[in-house]
Amino acid sequence: MKSTTIKSLIMSLLAVALAACNDLTPGPEPANTPEKNFELLWQEFDRMYGQFEVKEIDWDAVYKKYRPQVHAHLTDDQLFDVASAMLGELNDGHVWLLKPGPNYRRYDSGPTYATDQFSLDVVKKYLQDMHEVGSPEGVRVVYGKLAGNLGYIYLADLGLDPGYYDKAMDEALASLAGVKGMVVDVRNLPGGEDRSSRQVAGRFASERRLFMTTRFRNGPAHTDFTAPIEWYVEPSGRSRFTGPVVLLTNRITQSAGETFTLAMNQNPKVTQLGDTTFGVFSDNPKRELPNGWIYSVSTGDFRAADGKSYEGVGIAPKIRVVNTKEDLAAGKDRVLEAAVGRF
Repeated sequence: MKSTTIKSLIMSLLAVALAACNDLTPGPEPANTPEKNFELLWQEFDRMYGQFEVKEIDWDAVYKKYRPQVHAHLTDDQLFDVASAMLGELNDGHVWLLKPGPNYRRYDSGPTYATDQFSLDVVKKYLQDMHEVGSPEGVRVVYGKLAGNLGYIYLADLGLDPGYYDKAMDEALASLAGVKGMVVDVRNLPGGEDRSSRQVAGRFASERRLFMTTRFRNGPAHTDFTAPIEWYVEPSGRSRFTGPVVLLTNRITQSAGETFTLAMNQNPKVTQLGDTTFGVFSDNPKRELPNGWIYSVSTGDFRAADGKSYEGVGIAPKIRVVNTKEDLAAGKDRVLEAAVGRF
């Protein structure tokens, strides 16, 4: 009797669900007009962007500034220019707009910094017993020894899962066992996985420390966020180096490279040297407009352990040293030499 009743109930629920599905009809597609594409772009940022308060941006005022420039007769290129100018008000390197197709265009909202102040080829001239760890996409980790019994580890990115970097760090730290100091280089590191940045930073940690909190937009008000998530760096992996470390950064150190910098800077034995990092931390999911254009939105509010946001600012080094094009052309890395001089 019990099984029959349950079976009858299940069949009834299925019938109701199927009837509801049959009644569903898709809503109309958004109009593909210059006005509608602009409106949707502004509305999506109004609903999802996580840094209006941090950057003190009046998004309604931005709308009033750019909406009058949009009308039905705008060409694609003209609309792209207006939309790009609007997104430029955010000054956010994790925000971009892409127009695919034969007339491809891309706009990046953040600042532009020189990319010619670092050369891995020049670095390699300083290294002894150099090794490279790679994947099908290219070299991920380079390690070797510097003069004065110092170790050197270069991270090209942090885009793979933590397990990949665990294996690479096992290999590097075993090869560099016995060095008196370590140079960890994340210059020009474009980003990756925050979990991987935390895992690698744990290879140099002696204790558990808070290094970051993250929260994300979850409502219509610019102040609507999820509860903060605390990120801790702690000793990790089979082997670690707990001696003095100089961490090298520059203006192209971005995203996961910056969360790595936050984690490393909680270690009292780490000295950051080089230039200020880029200043982009938040996750940035991708979206699409009715006209097929693709864009990204920074949805998070990432804070350092001291509660500060470094979005659009970057993390300043304790010691600032910057290479010039002439230095590198002459085969000289002044930043790396300054790091060696710290030990």
